[in-house]
This record gives sequence, C-alpha cells and structure tokens, in this order.
Amino acid sequence: MLPLLRLTRPLNLAIIVLTMAAMRYGVVGAWLDHTSAAMRFVAEDPSVPLVAAIPDNQLHHAFPGWLFWLLVASTVLIAAGGNVINDYFDTRIDRVNRPETLIVGRTVKRRVAMAAHLVLSGAGLLLGLFVAWRSGQLRWALIPVLAVGALWTYSTRLKRMFLIGNGAVAVLSALVPITVGLYEVTALAMKYPLTVDLFESDGTPRTLAFDFNTPWFWILGYGVFAFLTTLAREVQKDLADVKGDEADGCRTLPIVWGTGWAQAVAMLYLALALVGVLFVRMRLLHDPLSYWYVGLAVIAPILLAAGFTYNAASRREYTTAGNLTKAAMVLAILYAFLLHRTVWNVALLSPALN
Repeated sequence: MLPLLRLTRPLNLAIIVLTMAAMRYGVVGAWLDHTSAAMRFVAEDPSVPLVAAIPDNQLHHAFPGWLFWLLVASTVLIAAGGNVINDYFDTRIDRVNRPETLIVGRTVKRRVAMAAHLVLSGAGLLLGLFVAWRSGQLRWALIPVLAVGALWTYSTRLKRMFLIGNGAVAVLSALVPITVGLYEVTALAMKYPLTVDLFESDGTPRTLAFDFNTPWFWILGYGVFAFLTTLAREVQKDLADVKGDEADGCRTLPIVWGTGWAQAVAMLYLALALVGVLFVRMRLLHDPLSYWYVGLAVIAPILLAAGFTYNAASRREYTTAGNLTKAAMVLAILYAFLLHRTVWNVALLSPALN
C-alpha cells in the first residue's frame, strides 16, 4: 500500500490542498471581511443592514464549505490518478534516471497501477461533476473532464512532444487556483447584488458597487505565477532527466535545443515570474510584513533557483533548482493567508465599495 501511495506523490497533492484553501480562506475570505468592514463604515448605523439580504452588513462565502472540500477532493483524486498513470508510462525513463525509486513493475504491478489510476480519476471526475451540478454551476463540469483527459494525453503523448508537454502541465497547475475562483466568485456574484442604491442623509442618491475584480486580481495573479513557475520547474526537470528522456524518444527542450538554451528558457520563465512578484510588491505591498515576507520567502528562492539553474552541471543540481522553484511557489501561496493583516488591512487596493 505504501508504494502505491508514493505513486500519487503526496507532497504535490498537499500543495494542491494548500493552494485551494489559500484561495478560499486567504484571498476570498480577506475580501469578504474587507468588504463587510467597508459596508459598516458607510452605514450611518453599522447594526442596520445596507441591504436586507446582508444581515449586520457581513458578507459570507456563497459557495458552501462542504462543496468546496468536495471540490478539493475531486482535484486531489484527479491529480493523484494523473501522477499514477504518468509513472505507469514512464517506466523506461525511470529505469535510466531513477532506478532506485522505480515502483511500477517492481513493487507495484502494472495492472494494479492502471486500476488505481482508473479508480482515482473516475472518483475525482464523479465528484467534480457532482459539485458542478449541486452548486448550480454546470458549465464548470467541463473542468474535471478536461483535466482527466489532459493528464492521460500528457502521459501517453504530450510529454514526449517539444514544449507542448511542459505547457500542458503549466496550464493544469494554473487551473487549480482559478477553479476555486470560478466557483467562489461566481457564487458571490449570484448571491449578492452588484450594486446597492442608497440615499445620503440629505436625500442625495448614492450607488455603491461591489468590487468583485479585486479577488479575481489575486486569484488570476496566483494562476499566472503558478503557470510560469511550473514551466520553469518542468524545464529544470527535463534538464535533470535528459538521459532517460533520450532513451524514451522524448523531444524535450534540452534534447532539441541543447542544455544552454534550456537553461536560458528556464531562467526566462523565472524572470517573468519575478517581474510579476516585484510589480505586486512595489505597487501594492507597502506594509513591513509583506515587504520582508515577499522579499525573503518568494523573491530570494526564485533568485537562488535561477542561480542554480545557470550553474548546474549535474542531475542533483538541477533537482535542487527545481526544489527551490517549488519552495517559492509554496511560500507565495502561504502569503494569501496574510492578506487579512496586510493588503486589505491597510486599504492599499481599490476599495471594496465604490
């Protein structure tokens, strides 16, 4: 059972759970608190609701918690199934690159690995379809269907194709935070009015608008960051796995363009991610906690990852560069839980109510 569990890559699955929780409880949760505080500030009497449907001027998640955790379970199961099938088809590569960690065909029979993939992916797909139906957002049922299909196609074909395999993994990584936004923010827009018509004490009419763009700004930002850092990490993995990939006929970036160009491309992806982080840090994050956290916990690992990528001369060094990139991803995700105390607390973004 333990070898089969290792095939699912529990650490990567834990990062998925962390990412989705950060989007709901960090980003969306902070926006809800900030918006509610703004409503109470605008109201002449904070205890009197501005809108009858919003008691005590306090907004709450419109996407139910139990459905959210079913969505998380669906995503984790689909990802676990994808990891299993990836190792199933990577046996020849792993015999060259990681013979000591080879599981499929050694400690786990191939038919057992295939059965595990089908069970995990099938369960995740059914849960995803149920969440879309139960939440009344059936259009998002396409997401788990596409994810299952993309992970199978990646393992069987796309991984061996020049650039396309890396792009597919990066898109799926970006889809994790974005999926939460699609359900959470859409549910909020369905539950709460976009605008509130009020009258000043002198009778002057006033319209207040809920700013749903702010949570989307952060969620899409995390999606772009995940996309770029995943691209960098995929190239770093390709650099580490050249021998096995060549033996399996893969057309990865270092095989087609050479090691030097592959290193340059990986550093370009990291540089683009760094530019995005610096933009947010300089334009939005002026409180001391954000300034130092982002600098030390996100920017520093990215710079170290770029340095290791440039100077790497062995598989171990490329693996270290990839681990540093992953560390930057995780630490950036953790920052979402600080939004209550940083960005929104000092009102550096556009007001929740205009």
